[in-house]
Amino acid sequence: MNGEWTMRQALFCLIGSTCLTLACSLTGIHFWKKHRKERLESAKYQIRAIIQTGPEKEALKTVYLAELLGLSADRPSQLYALNVKKAENILKQSPLIADAKVKRMPPSTLYIDYEVRKPIAWLADYKNIAVDAEGYAFPVAPFLSPKRLPEIYLGLSSLEGWKIDGPAFALAIEILQFLEKAPWTEGLNIQRIDVSNAFAPSLGTREVVLITEEEITLRKQQGEVVCIFPKILRLAPKDYKQQLSNFFSLRRTMMDDYKRQLASVQSGGRFAPRIIDLRIPQLAFVEKG
Repeated sequence: MNGEWTMRQALFCLIGSTCLTLACSLTGIHFWKKHRKERLESAKYQIRAIIQTGPEKEALKTVYLAELLGLSADRPSQLYALNVKKAENILKQSPLIADAKVKRMPPSTLYIDYEVRKPIAWLADYKNIAVDAEGYAFPVAPFLSPKRLPEIYLGLSSLEGWKIDGPAFALAIEILQFLEKAPWTEGLNIQRIDVSNAFAPSLGTREVVLITEEEITLRKQQGEVVCIFPKILRLAPKDYKQQLSNFFSLRRTMMDDYKRQLASVQSGGRFAPRIIDLRIPQLAFVEKG
């Protein structure tokens, strides 16, 4: 009898606990659905603000970021209806953005941490297009502040996508980095690196054209006189490092020549460019403009 009663008690407890668990689960699901519906429909959780951070303060306008994500102040989107991973991928598809992270900040703020691409040169083949060290091309105006950068000319017939690669671009970046590190380029302003013929079919036409400017400021009785001396260097693609070193030695002699010219100068300005062909070893052909 006692054993039978114990069995009934056990069964009663089992059924009771099962019903209680089910009731708690249903209650939890009900409140979860209610909370989820509130987050997806309540005006409380509509996106009202965007906070942006990154290595550069407000590198891009918040309006631009909102446009990329399809967000509008007139028709606010629900914070929890936004797919964070999808939003990150959309931002990364912009040619201006190298990386992006998106987070929700309840109840109504979207947080975007991103990094813009860093331009190292203008792509002279097109207007208003810069490139970074990885070969990504992107427009500058009106998104980024104006930059004073050297130009790279590749001789492109078309720009397919925003990623540039190939031997010509690699050579242009290599030359640019070499010039940035070389100590003897002080005072030499690099205007353009033209590698459009660096890999021409004919060996005789293969060359790199480097356009530079040198600015010299003189103090005269009437004030400071600024003189600009352009130079066009013709280099062999394979031996450009040695040829640029040779140019440095030649540059000293040219500076003395410039100083003699400046002795009688009363007003500044731009002098005629000099073309310097350094492609033949141990020789430099200087054509005065």
